[in-house]
Amino acid sequence: MLLGCGDDWLLLDCGVTFPEPELTGVELVLPSMAVLGSFASKIRAIVLTHGHEDHIGAVPYALQVLQVPVYATRFTAGLVQHKLREHGLADQVTLHVVAPKTRVRIGPFDIGFLRVTHSIPDCVSLAIRTPLGNVLFTGDFKIEAGLRDGEVFDEAGFRAFGDEGVDLMMADSTNAEVPGWSGSEAAVGKHLAEVFSGIRGRILVGLFASNIYRLHSIIDAARVNGRYCVLLGKSLERYTTAANAYTSMPFDSEDIIGVKDLHRYDDDEVVIICTGSQAEPRAALSRVANGTHPEVAVKQGDTVVLSARQIPGNERRIHAMLNDFARGGAHVIYTRTDREIHASGHAYQEELRTLLTWVRPRRFIPVHGEYTFLQRHAELAQECGVERTLIIENGQTVTLGTDGMRVSDVRTLSPWYADGLVYGDAESLQLVARQQLGWHGAVAVQLDLDRSDGVVTGRARALPWGVQHEQGELAKEIETTLQRWSSGLNAKMPLSAVEGQIQSVVRKVVKRYSQRKPVVLSFVRWSDDVE
Repeated sequence: MLLGCGDDWLLLDCGVTFPEPELTGVELVLPSMAVLGSFASKIRAIVLTHGHEDHIGAVPYALQVLQVPVYATRFTAGLVQHKLREHGLADQVTLHVVAPKTRVRIGPFDIGFLRVTHSIPDCVSLAIRTPLGNVLFTGDFKIEAGLRDGEVFDEAGFRAFGDEGVDLMMADSTNAEVPGWSGSEAAVGKHLAEVFSGIRGRILVGLFASNIYRLHSIIDAARVNGRYCVLLGKSLERYTTAANAYTSMPFDSEDIIGVKDLHRYDDDEVVIICTGSQAEPRAALSRVANGTHPEVAVKQGDTVVLSARQIPGNERRIHAMLNDFARGGAHVIYTRTDREIHASGHAYQEELRTLLTWVRPRRFIPVHGEYTFLQRHAELAQECGVERTLIIENGQTVTLGTDGMRVSDVRTLSPWYADGLVYGDAESLQLVARQQLGWHGAVAVQLDLDRSDGVVTGRARALPWGVQHEQGELAKEIETTLQRWSSGLNAKMPLSAVEGQIQSVVRKVVKRYSQRKPVVLSFVRWSDDVE
């Protein structure tokens, strides 16, 4: 989210999403760095609400386009610092650590940090005062008491900001369609302990690695049932390290054993905690399920507990993973029961209504959710007496003034992508070519031409890759066709012209076999060009 006042702008959070399977080789989907670059001279800072990847994951990429400071709470700043080190930016970026209930001045923006509760520690909403009006940007939140670290939702701070007058509120809409109140982490911890008590054999638990509260609940449930925990997945190691360093919730090393020590314990004595609750292909839980993890394999008598929400769109992939566990002999627990094993980190309808009544904004824009979620949240705001609501989508610019708010500009946003050590837009990473390779395969062709006495003869070799064919018949057909075709070539034809025609010849042959249009890689030379 970009927020501007005059010629000064703030970047509020800067996250990533994860790629769909058709984005071959892509690891992360980023915001458009081209659009950020167009604002580079105007953006004064990046201000972060919390440390989830969809809010901080693109920060190191943005900082290669923007030369600005970053503001974040202690735990979030620790996670960002780790990313900056990975990208070689740690010494080039000014990272300001801010505390809840404090305020900072950045250009025309006076930003207050209001404590909120969520599924990760040290979260804040942004109470932004400008010469032209006040804005509340909630970030992700729920309203919860009794968290292990004593964090409390700052009701007084929100009410006070509402008393000042809030011209625009932008709020998390993830659970805007869900009635009631979200559950508590304390209840989840109690229920997990009860569930574990009735299980024999190994327990494997899938969760979001960033949910430090849930990780503590799982370890507590294991301890009271006489079990030790194994942490499986690099992101779990990263978040536990950050929790030990930057929160008041360190983990007790006596509760955790290494994966290489598993063989020393009976199955009834262990809980294996895994990353990958959304069945991400390279995460630990998926690799255990499909038998590709190097150190842990599913076995008869295991119980798999999925202590995480199934994000819309991931259901099919998650169920495929759970099916793999079941085929391997594991019992799977993932549905809602009388003993809840997950509580959302996002506010339900009654919490959303509560915050709206505390803040009493004049205008409201729902954010962070599917369009239908945004629509329902806007309706909730209207039910709470908000004068004006507006639903916007990516690329739309909203202008606020004394006459209201309106969409004043629409930009076409093309996401960028991270792929290993490089990142860029779809064209620079050749994503279309990757998709073509995936759908149609490739054929590598070597054609040696001889033009002795002005007569052209050719010797061809073809190697189809990812193209359906049987017993080399396609390769033989391509080679025969190219040799026959080359006999009609002009002996003075330049190689570039020959290479340009080969693709058409090869594709016609493949089409007769499979109706596909492969990528053709050609290597052509005249014999008298060879020393």
